[in-house]
Amino acid sequence: MNKIKITFIKSGVSAIATLREDICPIVTASLLSLLPVETQAFHAKWGGGEIWLPIANFPKYEHENETCLPSVGEIIIMPQKDQTVTFDLWYDRGWCFGPNGFMNGAAIGMITEGLPQFAQEAVKLSIEGAQVIRIEKVV
Repeated sequence: MNKIKITFIKSGVSAIATLREDICPIVTASLLSLLPVETQAFHAKWGGGEIWLPIANFPKYEHENETCLPSVGEIIIMPQKDQTVTFDLWYDRGWCFGPNGFMNGAAIGMITEGLPQFAQEAVKLSIEGAQVIRIEKVV
């Protein structure tokens, strides 16, 4: 199973997530093909303890292992428009909810290392605003 590292560039705080390639083969392969990615991360308005990052030119989204009720530490790829997705990460309890109600996305992985420190940094997004995050493969 592949792992990814998600890092707040400003502080250097990071977490490691294990991908669920067995149940999300197309979506995880699409994500891995784009890495590394650096983009602005934002705190959710409606989703609870969640941060999200836009990823443009996502090769292929499929309806794999979809949910609207993520677990703490879960990563969900949420389809948007024009081959854009959001990489949504729950550091605390929450739900997939937007301006039009509940939404489903592909639950592609789970943070397996560093969640407590990562969560402390994620909370700052709601106070300090957006920050750059890097997502990369762990080799």
